[in-house]
Amino acid sequence: MGFLFARLAMSMIYNSKMKEAIKAGGCNTAGDAGEALNAAVASAVAAAVARCGSNGRKTIRAHDIGGGSSSSGMVVASRVKEAFKAAGCNTGGDAMGAMNAVADSAVSGAVARAQANGRKTVRANDF
Repeated sequence: MGFLFARLAMSMIYNSKMKEAIKAGGCNTAGDAGEALNAAVASAVAAAVARCGSNGRKTIRAHDIGGGSSSSGMVVASRVKEAFKAAGCNTGGDAMGAMNAVADSAVSGAVARAQANGRKTVRANDF
């Protein structure tokens, strides 16, 4: 499990796609936003591993991650799959769509928080 958290230090998101999504929401991106989104995805990975294991399974499916699916491609699938594998889990075919949905939801929530606070720049604390 130690390897899992060491591996999570590498980015599991595409910063360029995150910036595009934030810009589409009408905001700018602060330098610390990518790290915050990466932390949110890493947290979703850890929660999915825990849920999968608590259900006695070895394959992580979309329902272990959360509801929804997205083809945004915001997460780096190879790194997420590697993190699952390091934790002793396999990756189901629908897992990456759910991980992208987590990232999409985090970005849209951060944009909404920045705008609600009267800012045009999404910062780490918005995630």
